[in-house]
Amino acid sequence: MDRDKKYFNCSQKHEINYLAGKFLEPKDIIVAKIVELCKNKTIHYSTHEEAEQLLIKSGFTKK
Repeated sequence: MDRDKKYFNCSQKHEINYLAGKFLEPKDIIVAKIVELCKNKTIHYSTHEEAEQLLIKSGFTKK
């Protein structure tokens, strides 16, 4: 169960909001991108760090 904590969970709204809050761009834009990455399984079974890095590679700026 502890292993699950290290992975980003696309079905948890609080995780999506937390990740979106780490970036400078408007939250709704970040959330939309995260949802897109979840739908196409890009961040499916990714760690939190990997999910962050994918957003940075997509052009978003971390706070």
